[in-house]
Amino acid sequence: MNKKIMIVVYGGFLRGMGHVVRMKRLAKELIQEGNDLYFYTNEQVCVEMLSHSAWHVHLVKESNVILQIEQDIKEINPDLLLIDVLHCELQLLRSIKASSSNAKLVLFEEERTEACQLADAVVNGIYGGLDEKHLQVNGTDYFYGTPYLLLDHEISKLKDTYEVRKECKKVVISLGGSDPEGLLTKAVSALREAGHLHILAVTGKASRIEEKIKATHIQFIRHTDQLSAHLAEADLAIVAGGMTLYEAVCIGVPSIVLSQVDHQAVTATRFAQKGACYHLGLGRLVDEKDIWRAVRRLSGSYFLRRSIHLNGRSLIDGKGTERVKNILIYLMNHHQKEHKDV
Repeated sequence: MNKKIMIVVYGGFLRGMGHVVRMKRLAKELIQEGNDLYFYTNEQVCVEMLSHSAWHVHLVKESNVILQIEQDIKEINPDLLLIDVLHCELQLLRSIKASSSNAKLVLFEEERTEACQLADAVVNGIYGGLDEKHLQVNGTDYFYGTPYLLLDHEISKLKDTYEVRKECKKVVISLGGSDPEGLLTKAVSALREAGHLHILAVTGKASRIEEKIKATHIQFIRHTDQLSAHLAEADLAIVAGGMTLYEAVCIGVPSIVLSQVDHQAVTATRFAQKGACYHLGLGRLVDEKDIWRAVRRLSGSYFLRRSIHLNGRSLIDGKGTERVKNILIYLMNHHQKEHKDV
């Protein structure tokens, strides 16, 4: 009998699209195991991103989400509940917990003690730092570190084939699914005179940026599911400190980082300290001339690009999605054990 999995994930212009992207990646793995999946999300752009013939996608109003989720939990009787919502309301988590007598509850990128105590497992691939750690506290399993990152399943293959070329010719710029600070425009503008480079600028699904900069060496593309493949073709990347940075580090693409928010700056600083990227800081505080200096420095130095490439390769193996899938399958298959009561 198929297992039933409900996934609550929010995204959008202010929240970004990283949550939605990683849950879709995980869903593709879980659906191959013969499970039935039900998505609940908050914005139409997220519905479009999640759309797939293999599962159900529901648009919910955040003001009414508790009532709808409670009702659907009773009808579906799920085996597993996955929550990937930034600062998810504790009232929603408690309601989900109370409504599901059988389902295992798993939270993603959650640090608040009062939220984690409600869960059977917490997966912190980003918040958990660079080193792997698995522990259990008061009945909740915690999985920390980059081994649990939900990256594209093609990443490990691209990692095996990527090589740093002596001459830097292609730069890929990707600064998030929503880019609320408008950093892509700043980065592209900084390189408008770099005619010796081919610039591929990727705008995200929820981005409101208009393509105003015209130059023969600059190409814009709207949201793509092939971003990892584009990164693997780049000699240099300019990225934010979110999921795309992890992908670039895993593949080994030398990267310059313009962080969108504070927690991304923390991530990028960790990688920079390992020599695995070149972090310029919070993007809104960075001048175009600083971006151009960084690009000129790295594009002109094969030694620096190769050093960043080698330093990053050992930090992420790209197999986190498979690991997390196996963790979730284990949780569902041990349904007969007493459900955690908080």
